[in-house]
Amino acid sequence: MPRFEETAQSSRCEQLVALSTSEDKQTVVDTNLELLAGTWISEGCETRPGPEYVIRHYQFGDKGNFTLIQHHYWDESCSSPKLTVTANGRLTLRNSLIQPGASTGYPKLRNITIIPQDVNAAKELDRLVAARCPGQYWKTWRRYEEHLVFENKNMARRKPSAYLSPINNYHSVNSQRNVLHASGHISCLGSLKWAFNEIKLLKIQLRPIPNSRIKKVKEMKMELLLGDIHSNAHLREVYNPTSFQQPLVKHVENEFVTVNKHPYLIRNTNSIMSNVFTNPKNPPHLLVKLKLPPYIWGEWTSTRCEIRNMGLYLKRLFYFYSEDSTWIGEHKFYADPFCSVVKFSVTAAGYLDIAGESKIIPGSYDIDFNIEKASLTVMDQRMVSDMHLTNTCGLDEWVVNVPKELSSTKGCPQLGIVLPSVLQDIVKIEMDFVGSLLLFLGQSDSDNLPSSMKERPTAFQPPLMKCGDVATYSQELRDILYDDLEFSSGNSRFLHIQLLVVALLVTVLNVLR
Repeated sequence: MPRFEETAQSSRCEQLVALSTSEDKQTVVDTNLELLAGTWISEGCETRPGPEYVIRHYQFGDKGNFTLIQHHYWDESCSSPKLTVTANGRLTLRNSLIQPGASTGYPKLRNITIIPQDVNAAKELDRLVAARCPGQYWKTWRRYEEHLVFENKNMARRKPSAYLSPINNYHSVNSQRNVLHASGHISCLGSLKWAFNEIKLLKIQLRPIPNSRIKKVKEMKMELLLGDIHSNAHLREVYNPTSFQQPLVKHVENEFVTVNKHPYLIRNTNSIMSNVFTNPKNPPHLLVKLKLPPYIWGEWTSTRCEIRNMGLYLKRLFYFYSEDSTWIGEHKFYADPFCSVVKFSVTAAGYLDIAGESKIIPGSYDIDFNIEKASLTVMDQRMVSDMHLTNTCGLDEWVVNVPKELSSTKGCPQLGIVLPSVLQDIVKIEMDFVGSLLLFLGQSDSDNLPSSMKERPTAFQPPLMKCGDVATYSQELRDILYDDLEFSSGNSRFLHIQLLVVALLVTVLNVLR
């Protein structure tokens, strides 16, 4: 396999990787109720598995009281509001055993309300309630009317906190049949996917702001990472998160905080202004995103340490060549959430086919990655012995820090690598507010289970940023791929893992510890 340094040279990419490494190293993690208190807002329109399109506006009090507002939309730009879901309650925290620096949240919901934002949403809710709650009474849903769909009667008797928004003019769904249990369980509408299990896992971190002008004190932005949403909507109500969604940003006006006896200046970096959230019945209308063609050719890299389910940490680097539609991708896996200690890396290469516009997520495209070659580099001798890699993942003895070609054993079963194979994915190109191009690839199944040939992801991983151009083809890569082209053309197997290795989970966790 060609090494990336030999494939292309790009000072821009080197600078971006160095900046990402520096920001990860300077990231400060401290999760507590004091820092949690305040307002947290989405950085843009978020695409959740389903797909669902949401903007979140969460408020927390210093005693753990919360008001969580989710605006759901019809479109991927969050320009056409569908409905608004509001949850009120109280949260207590304990140290997490899953993610370093994070806390396990124990929420007690006071109530959940839903506001249809247009006639179509009201009609859809009527149909859903009729299907999920047969034989029970409910008042017809109407646009802009707030309906109470869950109430914890024990908490409702207590005096509401100042952080809890008053609920006026709501209609209690199924209240005449006493379906709203005082125990705090979600009613029959819980299956409609509005379970707020994301606050069962929280992490607050301060990340440096590049090109800070103040030297005496570090300028930071404060992020709130909440638990990941299960890709299967029917399992969300009982799912306990092990990873995170994209972060919320704290809305502050140049606030000074002290963490671990070090002072920091927190600035608001969010492009969505908080004043658009003054009335929960009026969700923000974002501008329609420009739909860019899937011009993926070039060099792309991660902009931060990425977190996956069950405590996997990684960074990615890709090269795409336009003339022959070949690609190289590298996944480096780390032992810590700051991506400072490399455990192993997987480099894969092959051909790709952009199969047309996605029928699931507008503005994205179906893409098939034909994986023809792969190599594995292990940086920890324990991994070699514990996972019995010799002669099952490449021939001959393993040497630490030396890449091992895996084609000779048709992959590496311990890591879920099968050669050759085809990954059916989705891809989307966006441009951020400073003009940088972002590449989104599909988010894998929450349980890392194989999917059928017709299934593709319905949400995205964190974006890769374009950091350089490459030649239209790589002759060295052509020579390597051509050797097995005839053999692989009729023998590809379908494997739904995110570029080779996310299905390793339990086995590798023992090594990462």
